[in-house]
Amino acid sequence: MKKLLLTFIILLGSWTCLQATTFLGRSINPDSTQISLLTCSPGELIYELFGHTGIRICDPTNNIDCVVNYGLFDFEQPNFVSRFVRGKTDYMVGVNHTASFVYSYAARGSSVTQSTLNLTTAEKVAILSRLNENLLPENREYRYNFIYNNCATKVRDIIEMSANGRIMYPTHVESYSFRESLMLYTEKAPWSQLGFDLCLGSDADKTASQREMLFLPEILGEIYASSKLKDSVQIRPLCTETYQLTPKTSTSGSVWLSPMLCAYLLLFIALFASYYLRNKPLYLEVFDTVIFTINAIGGVVVTFLLFFSQHPFTGENYNAIWMNPLSFFPLLACIFPFLKKINGLFYLSATIMFMVFVVLMPMLSQHFNLAVLPWVLTLLLRSYLRFNEIKQRHKNRIPI
Repeated sequence: MKKLLLTFIILLGSWTCLQATTFLGRSINPDSTQISLLTCSPGELIYELFGHTGIRICDPTNNIDCVVNYGLFDFEQPNFVSRFVRGKTDYMVGVNHTASFVYSYAARGSSVTQSTLNLTTAEKVAILSRLNENLLPENREYRYNFIYNNCATKVRDIIEMSANGRIMYPTHVESYSFRESLMLYTEKAPWSQLGFDLCLGSDADKTASQREMLFLPEILGEIYASSKLKDSVQIRPLCTETYQLTPKTSTSGSVWLSPMLCAYLLLFIALFASYYLRNKPLYLEVFDTVIFTINAIGGVVVTFLLFFSQHPFTGENYNAIWMNPLSFFPLLACIFPFLKKINGLFYLSATIMFMVFVVLMPMLSQHFNLAVLPWVLTLLLRSYLRFNEIKQRHKNRIPI
């Protein structure tokens, strides 16, 4: 019975290896194949801010050296922008020659770091088999999710499923919330950071587990370089070596016209205009219409993400208290003059809404961007003064 079982295990192992001796239709030798994690440092465009991850497959005996890339997308897809906002974007997996892959990231000034995985032949076979399956025409597209299903998590999942044992992550890694994790990479892109802070709700402030942190390519590379793999026989390093294929050459400078500076500048302008233009109501009406309309446009995005998007963490967003489509009222009142009859009601409601938010802001379980407070104070100031002006006119029986 033992001999029969042993024979079955040997045959099963041989069959598995046979299944994965091809990669993309070409013969490949698992014993001589080197599988590595490639980590590309962030770029300057918004979709480059968090870097990129790929899997390098190198078999010198069969002249194979390529990168499996889960980060391909097509801007020309129908309704790409609207599908992205709704969280219904489909990304693709493809294959690039390693030289062209590295060159494309070096050209934008990003570093490319290789971490060679310390795998057994059976683990290499398992990875190659899963990559072959993912690269089939019917499997190439996948529903992208920037936290739970992206280029880094796809690689993480394949390595975890193929490893013969349990990956032991280092214990000294600092804990961050999901929002703080994103802020690590948007520090020098304050306008992008503002966008994330406005669109992500309170759930983004939950602490991410160590495994969840691996949605960021650089953190995936750093943690895997220090991780170990424990199987039934031994504990071994997950990576044998880590080195740069190309250095980082881009240096993104700081943005002096930051959202916070602009918000405080707007608050100063509002204070100045409220005093010096108090006898020119038409100018103030134009000013109010502009700032409330801008707020309303942002409110449309926040509200849409709150109720209709499948993106993670866009629900329970307390920014919707002060940034919502109701701020379109001053513009609508200009287009439809009969709405001015309820101007007082709108500005009273807006004053209460902004005041409640300012009071509750420190107590809410959500991080707010530093530019939010001066922006809300600007809206609060103008709402309060407009309501007082309307009330005074009504008191004096002057038509509103």
